[in-house]
Amino acid sequence: MSLDPAAVAAAVDEVGRIIRADGGDLVLVAADPATLRISLALDLSGVSCEDCVLPPDQLHETIAAAIGRRVPGEFELVVADPRR
Repeated sequence: MSLDPAAVAAAVDEVGRIIRADGGDLVLVAADPATLRISLALDLSGVSCEDCVLPPDQLHETIAAAIGRRVPGEFELVVADPRR
């Protein structure tokens, strides 16, 4: 099983566009092929309304779905969300 960093980055950018529309950003911290762990950070420093950004659970599901469309197989997704 392989974790393609380019495919992960494309998925993160796809969801990141939604976040950037609200003034935030989604940052790929790491995509580790050895552990199949994908770590992301939600940056809300430019957001005036944190509640306007996708709620944490919905954000996680949206990111997982976007990555799942590009990365076959299982992976662990960790999202550092300052709202949690």
